[in-house]
Amino acid sequence: MKLKIFFVTVATALLLTACAGLSRTDGNDWLDRKAGPTNEIISGKWTSAGNWTSNWGEGNFIQDGSRFYGQMGSYYVDGALNGEHVYMVFSSGRKVYYSAILRKNSNGGFAGKATQGKLIDYPGAEDSGVTLITLQRSSR
Repeated sequence: MKLKIFFVTVATALLLTACAGLSRTDGNDWLDRKAGPTNEIISGKWTSAGNWTSNWGEGNFIQDGSRFYGQMGSYYVDGALNGEHVYMVFSSGRKVYYSAILRKNSNGGFAGKATQGKLIDYPGAEDSGVTLITLQRSSR
């Protein structure tokens, strides 16, 4: 009987862990692996409004080397830079809602895609849907 209770407890814990989704710790571990040398400066105010992509709102980021953090719309953002690529994790509280990969475009902004609930470059991420995202320096 004790063995049965043990297995039910373990199975329940695994199920709860699987349902919890991505945490900010998961997102930051991913960003640490993505961060690399860059000449890009992302500190400052950005906007995604007025584009043909979804409006993610206004963003304000602070850069520390190849990592950055800040707020965009209603989400807290942790990010990493590597070359001309920007990697972002959008969270609220401890839960990650979106991850994104963007690349520098010819007008000085960044464009790419985001996916919900998964790290965007992991297998199966595109199955959860993809949303386009662009960032332009805000003139305000």
